[in-house]
Parts: sequence; C-alpha cells; structure tokens
Amino acid sequence: MGNILVGGELIAVDGLTVIGPHQAAWVYLDAGDGCPRSRNAWVRQFILHKTIADDPEYVIPGAGATGADERTAEDWEDDPRHAGAHACVGYDGRVAQLADYLLEESYHATVSNPYSVGVEMCEVRGGGVYRATLQAAVALTIASCRALGIQLQHRRSYNGQPLRRMLNGGPDCVGIFGHRDNTTDRGRWDPGDVIFAMLRAAGSEDYDFDAGEDLAQWRKRQTWLVSRGHALDVDGIPGRETLAALKAEGFVDGLWALGRPDKAPVVLG
Repeated sequence: MGNILVGGELIAVDGLTVIGPHQAAWVYLDAGDGCPRSRNAWVRQFILHKTIADDPEYVIPGAGATGADERTAEDWEDDPRHAGAHACVGYDGRVAQLADYLLEESYHATVSNPYSVGVEMCEVRGGGVYRATLQAAVALTIASCRALGIQLQHRRSYNGQPLRRMLNGGPDCVGIFGHRDNTTDRGRWDPGDVIFAMLRAAGSEDYDFDAGEDLAQWRKRQTWLVSRGHALDVDGIPGRETLAALKAEGFVDGLWALGRPDKAPVVLG
C-alpha cells in the first residue's frame, strides 16, 4: 500500500508503491518546474503524459527495471526549460510523487497548469510501455480523482487534434485528459490510446467533449439533483457544489461513475 499527498493529507492507495515528496533525495519538484498553487484553486483535470511519445505505441508484458522514475525526475531537475509533473510512474509501476496535488502547481501542460495535476508515464524508446506502468497509472488516476473529486470521465477518441475547449486551458473541462488534448505540440502518443481504453474498462465514462456531450449529460444529472432539493447551477460543469450534492445522495466520493451502493439506479429524463 502506498500513500498519495493531497492538500497535506496522506491518502492510502491499495496496490501501489509510492515514494512521496522528499522521502528520497531525488523526489521533489524543482523550484523552477512549478510554483505554489493559488489558494482555493479548483483542481478539475488529471492530465496524463508519456516521457517520449514515440510511434507506434505497444505494450510490453510485465514490469521493467526499477529506476526510470528517478532518472526522469533528475532529468527535470537538470533541464533548463523548466518542466515537470506532480508524479511519475516507472517501468516497474513504482510511483514517485514529487509534489502535493493541491498545494503545488507543476509546469506540465501550459495553459491547464493552474487547475490540473500532471502525471508522467515512463516509456521505452520506440513506443514501448510496460503493462506494470499502465496498470499503476490507472490505479493512481482513479485513486487521485477520488481524492480530488474529479469526475471519472475522459475524451472518447483522439482525432488528431487537441480539444478546442482545452486550447485556453479548458476551464469547463472536468475529467481525465492527455497532454495531446490541450496542445498541438505533442500528438497522439502523449499519452497514446491504451491508457484510455484501460480507464474505460475500469469504469471511466467517455464523451465527445468538443460536441459538448459531457455538458449535456451533466445538465441532466444536475437537473435531477435540483429536483432532489439541492441548490446548484444547471450548467453542465460538475464542480464543487455538484460533487457535494452527489455525496449527499450516496455516490461514492461524489463521483457519478462509482455509483451509490444499495440504492436504486437513477433514471434521468
């Protein structure tokens, strides 16, 4: 069992090995690679990356050698371009968390930095990614979204272009995204397609964000919540008030995709 650091609180995550900030000499976010996060910032995006983004993507069975997360962190520390991420997943599935998700902003996705968490998956040159890396990244993503109150939802498919709604950072985009979704600089393989297929299999919902499918579905859900007596805006954006209302209705951690045990399914109009 490992622990992730969220707003100064350690949250246990089953099945993961996590080295937290400053638990080893190399586990920290360099001062040039991030900054303190604005007080009361609403963190609404979990953005996944791959270290190389080579083509084609392929999965390597099992786990690789320990140490890729350490090398990546040290590369960021030495790189004058000032870039990093909150966490890095190595070839063996070990997670190195360099910074607190809520207290620190990492420079990983430009315009989305103020309200996102960035996680890097280590990749073998030529497009290979170990299954252990992917499995740990899925577990980390779901546990982190539960802790942060980020709805488990992602873009249905990549069409070769970033999301139009994320070119300004995507303040109305809530969920799990790839670096490819907010920039033209990286492309399909950052982080590739496999991780999203695995997230879908683990229960994350998929939407056409550019068509506004997420907004339409959440307006229906918010309308239902209002009918239950909750005061919130029906704007299609599942923010803090929607999260609180879902928790009150019994949804696990306030996330719709996790459902509400022992209660009848919700039928939306």
